[in-house]
Amino acid sequence: MRSLRLLIITASLAALPAASSAQATNDEQKGFWQKGAATDWNTPAHGNSSNEIVYRDYPLTVDEIKLKVQKEAEEAVNSAQSAINAQSAETAATTDNKQKTPLTREQIIAKYGSPSQPLPIRAQKESPPEMQALFEALNSGDKELAWQYSIALAERNNRIKQVVSKATDYQLLAMEATGQRPSMELNPEADEMGATRLELRELIERTKMEQEKKKFEWDQALMKAGVAQEGDNWSTSRSTSSDKLASQIPVDPAGKVKLLIFFDERSPTIKDLSKSLKPLHDKFKGDPNVSILGLTMRSYATPGLKRIGEITSFPFPLVNGEALAPELRIQRYPSFVFLAVTSKQTYHIEGAQGAEEIVRVLNSMKGVKK
Repeated sequence: MRSLRLLIITASLAALPAASSAQATNDEQKGFWQKGAATDWNTPAHGNSSNEIVYRDYPLTVDEIKLKVQKEAEEAVNSAQSAINAQSAETAATTDNKQKTPLTREQIIAKYGSPSQPLPIRAQKESPPEMQALFEALNSGDKELAWQYSIALAERNNRIKQVVSKATDYQLLAMEATGQRPSMELNPEADEMGATRLELRELIERTKMEQEKKKFEWDQALMKAGVAQEGDNWSTSRSTSSDKLASQIPVDPAGKVKLLIFFDERSPTIKDLSKSLKPLHDKFKGDPNVSILGLTMRSYATPGLKRIGEITSFPFPLVNGEALAPELRIQRYPSFVFLAVTSKQTYHIEGAQGAEEIVRVLNSMKGVKK
């Protein structure tokens, strides 16, 4: 009997692991041991996803209730928003209908006042505070206060003029510093921006240095491309053969030629250029068929051109060449443009030239044979 009892107990113990295993499997599907993905407990765990399995340490019903409450709250918000939108649309429609309906006499008087009683004159809402205060003081009959605000308004207008004037000076000086506008420093008498120029001198010089640096970098790039530079004047390789030169120069049928000399009035070699051109002035000053003009690189007022002529000792009349230079494709200074007046043909020479070569071209265009 004892052996039989021991056998039964052993058999019962042997059956325990299987029962426990079955119970554990069921527990994994519900209650505290429900499995799910790491980001969504509703999503079942998939194969090889043990790192993403999250074990809940509270009953499943808690999450279910939270989800239900959240869904009901969202539905309530959507319903409330729909009601608000409907109310807004109804209000807008009612307002439109009211606007379309003409106001009665009583409504007009209540809104705008009686026509028999003059309404106070007020400044516009966008006007300066001093202006609005002035109107209110005038309406109240306080002359002294109105006068004080008038003084304040006059001072404000004066400050506006000063600020606008200075802002204009800043813009013009910035254009000078960047080379977009001729500098008036050559003619101090005509310089109305003297005080502002002095105030900004350091910034102007810094900007000019930056512009010069850019020009230098551009010059270096041109030199690498095979264009030779001599100081501030440019030169290109050209043939010295008189026969070849003569074959390229147009001849004016009436022997009338105009020479345009484009030059940089700020070049450090401008004095040398002016001196080299003096023989041309002496040779052709009495020739009615030859006219010679100097064209500045920048634009100036008439007093400024006169001052440049005095400073540079340029032997010919000066005109502004800034606007004409792009039309004649002037890229280097100095440049000599010979124009056959009758045929309108042109001939260009770039770089500093001796007077003899200029005379040779002028004579060739006139049809003079040596």
